[in-house]
Amino acid sequence: MPEDPFDLDNILYFFNRTEKFTIREACEGVQIFGGIGSGKTSGSGAALALSFLRAGFGGLVLCAKKGEMKTWLKYAEQTGREKSILVFDKSGKFTFPFLQYEIEREGDGSGYTENLVRLFTTVYEAISRQQVAGGNNAYWTRAMQQLLRNAIDLSMIVRGTTSISLIQQIIFSAPLKAEERDSQEWRDNSLCWQLLAEGNAKDLDEWAAHDFESTVAFWLKEYPNLANETRSGILSNLTTMMDIFLRRPFRQLFSESPADRRKIAFPELTHRGAIIIMDFPVKEYGDAGRAAQVVYKYLWQQAAERRNTDENPRPIFLWVDEAQNFATEYDMQFQATARSSRACTVYLTQNLPNYYAEMGGEHSKYRVDSLVGNLQTKIWHANSDPMTNEQAAETIGKSWHKRQSSGSSVGGDSFNISSGESESFDYDVSPQQFTKLKKGGPPNGFKVGAVVFQNGRTWLEGKTHFFAEFNQLDI
Repeated sequence: MPEDPFDLDNILYFFNRTEKFTIREACEGVQIFGGIGSGKTSGSGAALALSFLRAGFGGLVLCAKKGEMKTWLKYAEQTGREKSILVFDKSGKFTFPFLQYEIEREGDGSGYTENLVRLFTTVYEAISRQQVAGGNNAYWTRAMQQLLRNAIDLSMIVRGTTSISLIQQIIFSAPLKAEERDSQEWRDNSLCWQLLAEGNAKDLDEWAAHDFESTVAFWLKEYPNLANETRSGILSNLTTMMDIFLRRPFRQLFSESPADRRKIAFPELTHRGAIIIMDFPVKEYGDAGRAAQVVYKYLWQQAAERRNTDENPRPIFLWVDEAQNFATEYDMQFQATARSSRACTVYLTQNLPNYYAEMGGEHSKYRVDSLVGNLQTKIWHANSDPMTNEQAAETIGKSWHKRQSSGSSVGGDSFNISSGESESFDYDVSPQQFTKLKKGGPPNGFKVGAVVFQNGRTWLEGKTHFFAEFNQLDI
């Protein structure tokens, strides 16, 4: 029988031409750290990316920097995977109406209101880091979710679908006070009232009727009685996020359903080997580019978790350079089960403070530590950040080290030489050593240095880590 190309124990790459890195280990996730100019992208990053492409993986690439797409086109050319590339960009060649996708996709949870609310919350988290944290800000998040939930329920129950523009129209036409609710003029001009009237006339089943009753109570009783300042705060949180998807080019790309479904960049295409590059660099598109890519990443992760790997065992990868721009709370949940989904996450960033700064709030340390902890292979390149280097040293651990000492003394007519040996419990790799790793380029003979660690593994030299070297000229 032919060898299974996607057997989990197949070797993807040899570090230093000796240390094996398998598909199974790739599915456990990789975190790459390295300061600016350290060679993390052109060193270990390029080596792993090329190994994924050569092995026939499908994948999703997010773009923080403008040159990311060209880098991956080059990788595809080197590995003969040019035909696998799908560039999703402002050209409109491909679109992704994400709400319609979530409503129509396969699976028991399709069209479920709470899944749609969670999708919006994930986007909100990505672009409003500080406001998602606990404390008083948690109220605003829950209130925004309630507003979304009732707008989505109303449109889904009555129209059988929803969209960002429909949600916005419902909210903007809702009554702001009891007097307006009872006004015939408001009823004649309000989409919210029109849908409530249509829903009241429908023959609904028991559960839909219960949901409709709840949303009627919200729009006609609770919402008009909110204090103006409270309502304004909730609306501001929600509409500033939705506004991104109601302006060009993101309205055409993410909010409108194309007549030709072949134009839709379904996340499931990666299960068949496609490499989808989200060419909306954050450096070019700001929060809009971040939000669009976070939406796609979130739905891609869920599609990965739903797929049947017995029927389709092809590994897929999620590649995120400058990962701090796109990390969300859901990443921790996804990574906990990514191995069984044959999904290989590779996150690259300069240092830990990048994550802490972006995933702000009261519990940011726990979220970041959980994310990084769930990525089982750690690769550290040259770095001058003390926090990252100290954490790396702690992760690798300590052991007993023998140290030789010698001395000499002169007394009278004698000259004495002494030597001794002592033991100390110290770091196997000191924080200072990460500042001395080679950074590539002509000064270092195009050699990039790194320290590699993998949880639960002892390498050939009997240690939990080893020093790796990558030749930029070979990549």
